[in-house]
Amino acid sequence: MSQRIPQTKNEAFAQLDAMLSEEEKSELAKSDAIEYHFSLGMWIRNNWIYEQEKEDVKYLAKAFRTEMLFFEADDLSMKIIEYYQRYLKRKGL
Repeated sequence: MSQRIPQTKNEAFAQLDAMLSEEEKSELAKSDAIEYHFSLGMWIRNNWIYEQEKEDVKYLAKAFRTEMLFFEADDLSMKIIEYYQRYLKRKGL
């Protein structure tokens, strides 16, 4: 799987879909997002937010409606997980 930082929600969801098993996606859809802060959230922070070019992170933050001036890495990773949960629920997981 590519480690390129996604710039849209669809790109982020496609990368997460490829990375997670069906069982993991089903469990994530049913869980509280905060339970994933130190697992999936940490992966998102380490691979998509920290140590990335600020311009790339700006596109990711904008895709999830987070202003660059005000976002914290933890907040952005949780927002991505919450949006991904909604996406999974719409898919029937």
